[in-house]
Amino acid sequence: MIIFIRHGKPVCKRSGWMTREQLINWLKAYDEAIVYDEPLSYAEAKEKIKCASVVLVSSLARARHSASLLQPASPIEEHKWLNEAPLPQPPKWMKGVYPLWMWLILLRLLWFCGYGEEPYTKTKQRAMKAAQQLVHYARTGTVVVIGHGWFHLLVSRQLKRYGWLAKKKKWAYWEAVTLSLTRRTP
Repeated sequence: MIIFIRHGKPVCKRSGWMTREQLINWLKAYDEAIVYDEPLSYAEAKEKIKCASVVLVSSLARARHSASLLQPASPIEEHKWLNEAPLPQPPKWMKGVYPLWMWLILLRLLWFCGYGEEPYTKTKQRAMKAAQQLVHYARTGTVVVIGHGWFHLLVSRQLKRYGWLAKKKKWAYWEAVTLSLTRRTP
């Protein structure tokens, strides 16, 4: 069994109007942000993590802090290959002041179009490798992955190709999505 848990809600401002420079600072702060400690929000995730043979966590602060709040009894392994699908830095030609939500949509569209240090195609390749790694881990027991919504989505799509399916897929903060093997993997 593979269980994806999305990190908790980051302690980071999520609204307002920003210039390109302010957005660059916000992106850095978001990657360094911890999460709100709201025990009622992560009660289900804390219950699901009890069955883990191993807990894998992204190296970003919000995922690591989420893992510490869940207090798993199993060993924790931190891996950069589980990090979120990165947003690119805003291009220098993007000038003006826009609401944060608009910046985020524009950057994600640029990411899909191949812009940035790790554009969509490269992130998808990383997700394919991550899926293979998770299948390997799952051979020895239940794997819990504490990470990020976009990357969980990409990895779960790859796992589906190997016969792993989820009954529900919701990538809200603290959401725990369980994938089970429906057919033999290669």
